[in-house]
Amino acid sequence: MSQTVIGKSFLGKPLTVDFIGNRKSSLKIFIIAGQHGDEKYSKEAVIKLAEYFKPKTKLSFHAAVLYNANPDGYENNSRMNAQSIDLNRDHLLLQSKETEAIHNFVREWMPQIVIDIHNYPSRRRHLLKKHLIINQDIFIDIPTNLAVIQPLNNNKIKEFFTKIKSDLNSKGFSCERYVLFQKSGKIRHSTLDVKDARNSLAMRYGVFSIILEGREPLKKEGILGKNKTIMGQFHALGSVIDYLVKNRNEFESKPHVSTQGELVPIQSKYRNSNERIELEVKDSKTKKTKKKKFKNYSPDVESLKFVDLPTSYAVPNSMKKLIKLLQKHGFSSSSNNKINEYEMYYKISEKSPTKQLKKKTISNKISNYSVFPVNQLGGRFLALLLEPQSKFGLNRFSELKLDFSKNLEFPIIRI
Repeated sequence: MSQTVIGKSFLGKPLTVDFIGNRKSSLKIFIIAGQHGDEKYSKEAVIKLAEYFKPKTKLSFHAAVLYNANPDGYENNSRMNAQSIDLNRDHLLLQSKETEAIHNFVREWMPQIVIDIHNYPSRRRHLLKKHLIINQDIFIDIPTNLAVIQPLNNNKIKEFFTKIKSDLNSKGFSCERYVLFQKSGKIRHSTLDVKDARNSLAMRYGVFSIILEGREPLKKEGILGKNKTIMGQFHALGSVIDYLVKNRNEFESKPHVSTQGELVPIQSKYRNSNERIELEVKDSKTKKTKKKKFKNYSPDVESLKFVDLPTSYAVPNSMKKLIKLLQKHGFSSSSNNKINEYEMYYKISEKSPTKQLKKKTISNKISNYSVFPVNQLGGRFLALLLEPQSKFGLNRFSELKLDFSKNLEFPIIRI
């Protein structure tokens, strides 16, 4: 097992990656632990996994393991890093050194799979009012943003969840697909946003990304509760790796490269359903564990708006922050001082909401733009980032000045 430092934290602590397994294997897995510094059990589970595989000489995969993605937060027992940035919400703006280092490493090493491991708190206020505590040992999920091109078809995805759940149940651990309990009472699977590692890394680099969350033990559970959490995540990681190895052909193809005219969903939402989801919970009064069915469950996602990809997106050279951000994401660009025809978005009127836009084709020479072609790795991500009507885009961040507040024209043009 060898090590490499992929970057440093804000306070200068090294971000160290261990390599385990067969360096010649074409199946490459990147495991990230500790993006949230107060989630310490995930780190212990990953260390245990590495120790388990270290003495084995015949492995059919190659893994890079980042035990502690947030060393400053870990030292202070803080969710955030030393800049008060939530690293798992920083995969869009890449404001932290830690997250930028992760993206740089993924681009350089190019794994087919990323496993992002966390711990989740089992006590939720609105459930405690009903004397309920979430008691799933493991939650697991894959990217939910519809713009992500999955390497697995729907049947294979169902097989993946069934396999992991069955493996863990046989070892005495409960496992379900990751769910979020919203304040409104609705229940849905993880998030559609591309700010987190799971959706962002899948969109940008075409990797199959997995989030694996272990239940954070209650204080009253003591050392036995801590050990159960660590062992649950250890076995979940082992089960995931076993599935990846047995289905390696699904992941070893080259990542998708976009082309002009390709349709990309830039708006989507969770669809209401009459289905119910059954989860393991604990009664906070009796301390007894039981299965409970919850309504207001929204398991499916539907697209609300698509956009067709242009050949390129062109950004005015005056928008230095935006260009620097796209370069941080590793997008290649060229300077083009002779753009002759392009599309531009307009507001229908000064008072109209941004949902009501008009797209015009313009024949006119313009200059001083940086041009980012879509036919590169992660070209679909450019649409999510730069389209003015994208629900997930950079137009949400006022510092990048991608809105219509002072002008009827959107500054990014489509070539």
